[in-house]
Amino acid sequence: MKAYSVVGNKKKVTMQINASRLKIVGNNCIVRVTCNQGEIEVIGNDCFVEVADNYGNINLVGANGEVSIGKRWKGDKINLVGPHRLEVAGKKKTVGYEAQLSPMSPFSKDLDDVIESIFTFVMR
Repeated sequence: MKAYSVVGNKKKVTMQINASRLKIVGNNCIVRVTCNQGEIEVIGNDCFVEVADNYGNINLVGANGEVSIGKRWKGDKINLVGPHRLEVAGKKKTVGYEAQLSPMSPFSKDLDDVIESIFTFVMR
């Protein structure tokens, strides 16, 4: 399987058929594919991915991204990490947020403090 990589901000990628691995790293990128049979991976904020027919995998990592899919087929995968909008066949779907421990948390500065507080809560 061929692999294509695009690095940079505000990049635009348009393909008719993607039968390979396409990786885009950058902010404000736009990806338009008519038929995705391979893998599309986008890493960055404010990115837009539009696929008419999805047979393959779509991975989107970052914030404020949007994925628009015309039709999903059996065996395809969509993985979204971060706050995103997902639209399938014109219907918007809500996407949840992943729970993450942040070093900037106001409650704790150390992972051991978090584990200790959970452990004492469970032991009650």
